[in-house]
Amino acid sequence: MSTANVIVSPAARNDLIGIRDYISDELANPDAALRILKQLRNGIESLQNMPERGMPLDAILSVHTDYRFLVCGNYRIFYLYEGNSVEIVRVLHNLQDYMRALFP
Repeated sequence: MSTANVIVSPAARNDLIGIRDYISDELANPDAALRILKQLRNGIESLQNMPERGMPLDAILSVHTDYRFLVCGNYRIFYLYEGNSVEIVRVLHNLQDYMRALFP
């Protein structure tokens, strides 16, 4: 079994930085920020060996899309899987408007 190549998009990288900064600075909880980032990193890395692990987004939408997502605590990791490549597109809090973020 081959592993998928996981690429984190610039937008997803910014999401992760924003999550870390918000929890660490705004909520004044740097330990929680590190713990949550570790969970998200583990979720992202798990897609190397199980790229179809996440649920297809169109399972909860009435429109077809190739996006998949993986729930990781209070966050969703949105990604595209094609061939041997996984592109992490966004990492968003469950309460964020993911439709607006994914389909601007």
